[in-house]
Parts: sequence; C-alpha cells; structure tokens
Amino acid sequence: MACPAHAVPVESGGTCGPATRNASVFVRLALGLLLAYTMWAWAGLRPSFHWGGVAIAAVLFAGLARYSGRALVRDPLFYAGLAFMGLLAIQWANAGRVQYFDVGYQKWMYTAPRWPRWPSAFARTEALQMLAWFFPAWVIVWTFRAHRWPCREAQGFLRLLAYNVGALALFGLVQMASGTKAMYWMRPLKGHFFASFPYGNHVGPFFALVGALGAGLLLAELLDERDPATNRRTRHAFRLGRLATLAATALLCLVAAVLGFSRTGIILAGGLLLFGVGYGWARGWSLLTPAGRVNAAALTVGGLAVLCAAAIGIGEKGIQREISLKNIPAEMDLTSSERLDRELGGRPRFVLAAVTVWLEQPWFGWGGWGYKYRVADHVSPEDWPRLERGGWANVHVDLLQFLAEFGIVGVGLLSCALIPLAAAWLGAAVQRGALRTVAGCGLASTLVASVVDIPFRSPAILYVWLTILAAVPRACRLEASAPRSRAFPGVPERTEP
Repeated sequence: MACPAHAVPVESGGTCGPATRNASVFVRLALGLLLAYTMWAWAGLRPSFHWGGVAIAAVLFAGLARYSGRALVRDPLFYAGLAFMGLLAIQWANAGRVQYFDVGYQKWMYTAPRWPRWPSAFARTEALQMLAWFFPAWVIVWTFRAHRWPCREAQGFLRLLAYNVGALALFGLVQMASGTKAMYWMRPLKGHFFASFPYGNHVGPFFALVGALGAGLLLAELLDERDPATNRRTRHAFRLGRLATLAATALLCLVAAVLGFSRTGIILAGGLLLFGVGYGWARGWSLLTPAGRVNAAALTVGGLAVLCAAAIGIGEKGIQREISLKNIPAEMDLTSSERLDRELGGRPRFVLAAVTVWLEQPWFGWGGWGYKYRVADHVSPEDWPRLERGGWANVHVDLLQFLAEFGIVGVGLLSCALIPLAAAWLGAAVQRGALRTVAGCGLASTLVASVVDIPFRSPAILYVWLTILAAVPRACRLEASAPRSRAFPGVPERTEP
C-alpha cells in the first residue's frame, strides 16, 4: 500500500537534513526493538525480563526528548501520562501492607500503609511491576504524538510489525508441532502455552489483532490504489512478493489465534475471518473481471482450506475441548443461570466482587495486583481455593481490573491518552480504506475480549494495540490535508518528491 495517489507534499521548501533522517531511523529502530523484545521474551509477562523493555523504552524516550522535546512539553497529554506514572510511583513508594486472617472476626484484615491517606499498594514488587508495564506503553504513545510519521514510513513500520508477529506465529506452530512441553524447548510449563505466550487466553486476542492488521494491509494493496475514474491501479503494479507475504502473515496469525485454545480466541479468529472475506468481496466484486472473480474465489477457498487444515491438523483435540460444553452429572439439577455461571467459570460472581473492591477505594484504587488481596472478603469461602489455583488474581474484565487497581483517577488519566488517539481515526485527513476498516475491526475485537478476559494484562498485547491505534491513522493519511508542522523543532522538514 502506498500513500494515496493524489497526496502531495505537506511542506514546501527546506531539505531533508541528516538530523531528520537520523531521528526517523532511530525512532523506528528503537520502537521496533521494544515491540519485538516484548513479544518474543515471554510476551512481557516474566518479571525478570521486564527491565530489558524498560531500558529500551528509556533510550527511546531520551531520543524523543532530544529531537522533539519541545513538542513533548507543549502537549497537555504528556502531563496526563506523567501524572499516571506519578500515581504508580506513589503506590509503589507507599506499598508494604500486610494481609492476615483475623480468627476472632473471621475476616481478612490488612495493615495500614505508611502514609494512610495517600495512594498505596500491598506488595512493593507488584507495584513496581505496574511501572515496568506502563512506562514503555507511555513512551509508545508519545512516540506517535511527538514524532512526525510520514505516510510511507508508518505503512512500512506496520508491515514490519505484521511480519514479525507472523514469524512468531510460525515459531509457535513449529514449537507446538514438536510436541514439547517446554517453552522455547527450555522452560517446562504445566498449562497450555503457544509461541512466547505462557497464558493461552492471551494468544487469541494478540494474533487476531495482528491478523486483522495483516489482512488490512493486504486488502489495501489490492483495493485502495485505484483511480476512481478509470478503476485502474495507480503508481505501480502489484508487488507479488509483498502480497504473498501479507497473505501468509494473516493466515499464520489466524491459525495461531485458534491454537491458543480459548473460546474467545476461536470466536475472534472466526469473526475476523468472516468480516475480512466479506469486506474484501464487497469491495472487490465491481473491480474484478469475471475471470478475476473466479481466480479470487479459488484463492479464497484455498486460503480457507490451508487455515482449517493447519488449525485442525495441529490442535484438533484442544479445539474440541474448548467448543464443547462442560459435562454436568445427571443428578445435578441446575437452573439456566447456574449453568451459565458454570460455563463461565464463576466469572459473574467475581465481577460483582470486583465492583465492591473498587468501591472500597474508588479514587485511587488498591494499587497494582491489589484486587487479589481484597476479593476473598467478597466471595464465599468455598471459592477461596480457586483464588490460589484458578488464576483469579485478575478480574477477567480489564476495565474493572484497572478501576480496582488505579481507581477513577488512574483510569481517567489513561483515558486522556487513549481518546485523542482514537479521535484521530475520525479525522478528515484519514482515508476511509481497507487498512482503517479491517485494522479497526481488530482493535475492536481486543476491546470485546477485554470484557470477558484480560488481554490488556499482557504487555505484548497492550503495546501492539497502542501502536496500531496510533500508527494506522498516519498510514492512511491524505498528506495534502495534513497541517504544516515540524517533526523536530529546529530541524528542517523533509520534502517528499
């Protein structure tokens, strides 16, 4: 996908100086390294690997401060992010609360924090983990706020991101086909894992998200570079190598999403597949000749056959286990609501408990991982063993998780960064094409998953989601309509031919 054929240079005059080129190369390399490191190193979940990502983010932030510091300090949202980092830092500094069970009151109790009226957390190491997760996310947001990304530069970066995730999916397929029970063939794990993701429920949302990005880039190459009057392609012929690579990337990601063996991942992959195929045919029908429609139908059927064969051939038993209803003994007479609660693993009860936990500290929350220390007080003692074994340190609803940990203030500060990025998708200068539509569907699918699971508790998903949210409007920008602005104060702007 190239920039729209009718786009013209944003700026006139000036030259493409070495400082501008160096800054652009530095930003792309540092951001790409941060994303790749997080994806490939335990998907960002293993605490011992967090500091590598923090170090890369710190170097990237230092570069942004050097090349475009003036743009940063003039942006009000920079200070919203800084305030959120300050909230996390205060929770960390005021951590150290001890939880205990009072036998007399038959109730879970906890000691007061060092500064009773200030935001706090229970465990200092867990509060520090929030800083290690969200500092790189903050830097990613400001990478797109402070640095000017020309249309082609953003498109190229998104393609490389998709290729990287496609390679990760291929690695996961090889690892799974080998029958190993150890991640990277080195670290044994008891539960199901895929590629670099130790938690299977993160696999579906992550690969579905990037699969939608790959499909959007592919359809944009096929559909969005035509002259509206003649219906012919503009600027260049099809790049067959790029088309083949993007198609393989999208298929690999959708197969990987299914092989996470979660109902959410299977539903997301199937929904995105139907949407992408339907959208492509709706847009492409009038553009194709009768012979072209036959060829496109053959390619579509072939791609679907490859996807189904790979998913079922490698993971048939796991897929059957996920899509089958749970066995209930005949002597158990359950109501519809009880049956639903059983199928959902008790999620409704824990969601109600999470609301109560949040309302205990509505403004600043309980700090990183604070929910798990308070939830036992709001569920039946029969559920207490599940809090240790069943992964219920998380709410499995991301918004409630963030409210319980960071309160209204923290969630409000996070929203200050997200709303402008989302609003950019509606800008007049953003082309309403395949990339925007299909990639936007992928972003929405992650939000849907966050209502019933915890995709944003994975740094890999969080960082890639933010990158796609921020980069796609720039990749779809009609640069003739973009305002005049300097990427780096004091540095001449590039004049594109």
